[in-house]
Amino acid sequence: MRMILSTGNPGKVREFREILSDSGLELLTPAEAGIDLDVEETGVTFEENSYLKAYAACRATGLPALADDSGICADALGGAPGVYSARYGGKGLDDDGRRQLLVENMRGKTDRNAQFVCAVTCVFPGGDTLRGRGVCRGMLLEEDRGENGFGYDPIFYLPALGKTTAELSPEEKNAVSHRGAAIRDFKMKLDAYLRAREKGRTEMLTGKQRAQLRALANTVETILIVGKGGVTENVLAQARDALTARELIKGRVLDASLLTAREAADILAEKCGAETVQTIGSRFVLYRRNPKKGDKQRECRKTPHKRIPGRKIR
Repeated sequence: MRMILSTGNPGKVREFREILSDSGLELLTPAEAGIDLDVEETGVTFEENSYLKAYAACRATGLPALADDSGICADALGGAPGVYSARYGGKGLDDDGRRQLLVENMRGKTDRNAQFVCAVTCVFPGGDTLRGRGVCRGMLLEEDRGENGFGYDPIFYLPALGKTTAELSPEEKNAVSHRGAAIRDFKMKLDAYLRAREKGRTEMLTGKQRAQLRALANTVETILIVGKGGVTENVLAQARDALTARELIKGRVLDASLLTAREAADILAEKCGAETVQTIGSRFVLYRRNPKKGDKQRECRKTPHKRIPGRKIR
């Protein structure tokens, strides 16, 4: 599955890809996907901001999108900088400047306790949302230690390890960090989500029914094209109209599209109440789900008989 990782931070990209390396996900940055995102982080929680970034990327590409929002919260500062960690002190400061500002604001404080917090959100084109959260407790130092990591890592000290997060190897950091915990939490939920979705998909049609539909699809012309814009509102409207008129439709994904045939088919199936019957290369086949055989009978039984004057209902 291809998924947009809605961040331009190379440190975050590296950590996400390392932790999710065995998940079967192909993570694309917005730049790699050919889009330019500038999302205003207006949320008051990490969860709200991560959702805003993931939703924007999903809407722009038609692909599932993953984003995080994280920050450092100092107990002595009432949880600041918190959600403003990446903007602490205003736009004029870089990572070093923000870190030094926090050191200065903590000067003279006896309570050095702090925590890194990370919220991860994944938004799917059909509207489904998965979340993950992680927290790492530590203490704030008055000077930098370590050359690894980024942001506030050089001043965030872990007493149990006797190191700052900037002194840890990537493997050590991923094992204990807030982002590592949040990504693993998300990964567990993603695995369960995909298993449930696959189970629902495979239970809808029998093997015999699929074979019959695949044979029928050979006689059907390709009427739906998914281009560079992915599953746009126009493509979605065409698919809905086509599935209203017939039970089986065939589509194709252009080479310029970011979506694979399977991804495009699954998005359309979810939004149109259909099922993906087959994907071969750049082509896919969708089947309109029919109501179960007893549904119409049940509806008829629920419909009251109207009494016609002068006649008896026998």
